[in-house]
Amino acid sequence: MEQKDQLPFKTFQLLQIQCQISKKFLSGNIQLKQQFIGKDFEITSLSLQINGNDPDTHFIIELQNDTENKFLYYGDLIAIKHFKTQLYINVNHDQRSDHSKEADVCLMEQPEYFVIQPPEQDNTSLLKYLNKTITHPFRLLSSDNRKYLISQLYKNDNTFQIKSKQKLNANNQTEGVWNFVYINSTNNILKMFNRVYNLPIYVESGRKVIIRNLWTGFTLHSHNNITQLRKAQEVTCFSHPRDDNDYWSIVKQQSRNTSKYINCDDQIFLQHLKTALYLNGSDQESYSKLGQLVFCSDEPQLFYTQSFDDFILEMNKPFTIKFNNYFLAQSSSAAESKIGIQQECIFVKNQTQKCLWIIEKMI
Repeated sequence: MEQKDQLPFKTFQLLQIQCQISKKFLSGNIQLKQQFIGKDFEITSLSLQINGNDPDTHFIIELQNDTENKFLYYGDLIAIKHFKTQLYINVNHDQRSDHSKEADVCLMEQPEYFVIQPPEQDNTSLLKYLNKTITHPFRLLSSDNRKYLISQLYKNDNTFQIKSKQKLNANNQTEGVWNFVYINSTNNILKMFNRVYNLPIYVESGRKVIIRNLWTGFTLHSHNNITQLRKAQEVTCFSHPRDDNDYWSIVKQQSRNTSKYINCDDQIFLQHLKTALYLNGSDQESYSKLGQLVFCSDEPQLFYTQSFDDFILEMNKPFTIKFNNYFLAQSSSAAESKIGIQQECIFVKNQTQKCLWIIEKMI
């Protein structure tokens, strides 16, 4: 099938992952047991191989959220399960804090979630990928480790190894770029993965939601910690696992549309459910000085929502949150409280990838 005729790929479907540079397929395997202090250990590894018919190259793509039966879109947060071993692709967590080095990639029992990013990194090309199903190449960024899944060529033996890397080479446009490939099989067991239900889910005013950054996979998050800058409740961006501090109530106000759904350009407020305080913006500089301060207080602040392509705000479709012509965004800096790997949440003047949000879950 030619790329121009490629059908969009589905979630929870058996697929192959092909390296764009080498055209080889990602493969998982369990190596021979190694003796260590009288015990046997199974060593899992990932590599690239040319044989697309090998079952070691079969993977299941699982969405992080509950709406598993739909097409894959740029910005989706996925776990990648190796079908044969039923283990998940993971970046080495022992090296999570050291972002300057490349890290090993292996198969583990617990899922790690990756953001499907467009292959192009600049802001000007991003808009053409919004609300687009995956039919073309992509990159995979670990939401937990903030590193890209890459293949690395070792020139001494001309083999590729699978690594992870935080900073991509700006001069190498194909570094870390992958393709999904359909598995052609008549096996009835595999047919169970070929299903999709793609009805839109519209966002209703007053519902309990988790809001996720489209580009990074981090959630809009708040907790009882008080910022030193303003002596107010801190708002951050948080990775996994999801917890009670990720839930907000999204409520529209002063809308000319009387439907229960939130429409493009509606005014809304966001109430943090665990602490009952409201999201607020400020003219004050943030902790990192990369934007304006975001915090929670007991006074509701009105924001504008702006979606793309659709009039009604829809789950898993990108939108922006605006305050006085500033955009809510995830900062590249750690949060002021420096709790775990939480990132700073800010308002910025210019719209970038990190200003795009989606409703990940609605209760």
